[in-house]
Amino acid sequence: MEEFSTGINLRSAGCAKCHNPKYERGYKVRLCKDCRRELSRFPVKREVIWGALGVSVILLLALFRLPAYFRAGVDYMKGAQLAKEHKYVSAEKIFTATLKKFPGHTSSLVHLITAAYFNDDQSATDSLLSVLTATRSTLDDEELMDELTVVTDNSRYFSIQDNTIDNQLNTLQQDTAAYCKVLEEYLLKAPYDLAASVHLAYAYLELKNYKGTDSLCRKAIHDAPLFRPAYYELLSSLKDQKRYKEALAISQELLGQNKESLSALLALATFQLKLKNDKEALVTAQQAFQLWPETPDVLAVLSLAYHFNHRQEESTRMLAKLKNMSATDSTQLVDLQNFITDKTPYRD
Repeated sequence: MEEFSTGINLRSAGCAKCHNPKYERGYKVRLCKDCRRELSRFPVKREVIWGALGVSVILLLALFRLPAYFRAGVDYMKGAQLAKEHKYVSAEKIFTATLKKFPGHTSSLVHLITAAYFNDDQSATDSLLSVLTATRSTLDDEELMDELTVVTDNSRYFSIQDNTIDNQLNTLQQDTAAYCKVLEEYLLKAPYDLAASVHLAYAYLELKNYKGTDSLCRKAIHDAPLFRPAYYELLSSLKDQKRYKEALAISQELLGQNKESLSALLALATFQLKLKNDKEALVTAQQAFQLWPETPDVLAVLSLAYHFNHRQEESTRMLAKLKNMSATDSTQLVDLQNFITDKTPYRD
């Protein structure tokens, strides 16, 4: 006979516990009314109760946290997609928010470093690289490693590699000729030092040696296509030379690296206006305004774009907004007012 420790006999013809022939029908286990009531009050061990409570607490915590984790996961994927599309201003906002909630999320940190670099914020890039180093995290993801390598490889070009030369240049800031000579001699021995090349290109630009500036910048761009400072020096040189079509192409190259780059958008809108591509310039300026609505340079370019598209009311409104900003350069304000009132010609 098969019996259990509770004294229940499942093979009994009556009640499985007391063998009373009057058992309650409709149940899988035959029990009389009294035995069923008794067994329903059967004591449960305290360990089982506490275990059940513990599982319940864990499930409740998981349910409360699940939306936050889910939201963070969705945001991360959105940020990763924006980065793939080279929209680094939008991506930076998302990864910054993710890291505030989950500071140890290494993938978000790497993506944020990349965004800072392509947003031309080298100070933030260096700071975030230090944070990553301090975490001593090991990157097992090959794509993340490749992404980080792009930033670290190009970041090394921001500082002159020879500290002696760097210190010497600091003492020659007011002597442009001597400054150039030191860099020229150094670059004969270290042509690979692109930071020195850009420093010399800037000095040549001050001297209106456009040929020298252009040559150094184009070489730097050839050697390191993602080293962005060389592009900006070249744009300044081309603008001074009124070579706007070439400058327009360079601006588009920069935007290919980062579709939301403030400097590249401003440059592109400027050269579109210079070339009388006014409708395109307005679209570019409006894109910059959506991303940087409180930036004086953006308001100035947008005011000009509205002016040349014969939307004078909007142009005047941007000018008024610019006047109310304490950070506005007074010279820039006077020049803009002269341009949009046609007192000073903007185009050549």
